[in-house]
Amino acid sequence: MELTINENTTPDLWLTHDGVGLGPLRADLVETYWRWENSLPVMAGYARQTPESLVERTAGLDHQLADTATQTRFTIYRRDDGQGWRPAGMTSLLIDDRYRTAEFFIYIGEPSERGRGTGTAATTMVLDWAFHISALRCVHLSVIALNTGAIRAYEKAGFRVVGTRRRTGSWLGQPADEVIMDAVPEEYAGPRLVEAAVLGAAPGHSGTP
Repeated sequence: MELTINENTTPDLWLTHDGVGLGPLRADLVETYWRWENSLPVMAGYARQTPESLVERTAGLDHQLADTATQTRFTIYRRDDGQGWRPAGMTSLLIDDRYRTAEFFIYIGEPSERGRGTGTAATTMVLDWAFHISALRCVHLSVIALNTGAIRAYEKAGFRVVGTRRRTGSWLGQPADEVIMDAVPEEYAGPRLVEAAVLGAAPGHSGTP
């Protein structure tokens, strides 16, 4: 079941790009987050071995909403003509304040949004936020090596492969290598949406005067 935001109600959106938006986590979406995270594609992607109860997810969301000093979490939205903005997934930055780095996570929860570029657009916006709002020096992630589609999407959004950890992950119940990827502000080439919002200008790209 897909959840549709009432067309007369526009969710809070911090950034938008290519019909994709980023907004804050919402307590009223806890059942949607829970449903997404217990889907088999998301469980497999995160190598989770057991489903999570709604009680546990509700407690987890309460913690996430209360602890914002070292994490930035977003609801991902997709705009559909005539349907407004629909929740599509979640993404987050878990920040190590000592070194101004963060680990990046993302999943697209709605099956209809996979393969549409929703994840790539959301990832690009999170990097823009990470470098130009959170002032991070590096954003990194790990992904199962067999998940080549995700690796290509991350590369398109601005990450690059920097190494491999052998047999530290799990894919369909079997040990699997993990690819390590990172992104740094000096190499960011995506749209400067944060800068445009602050300065009130049309968004350019990195290196554009």
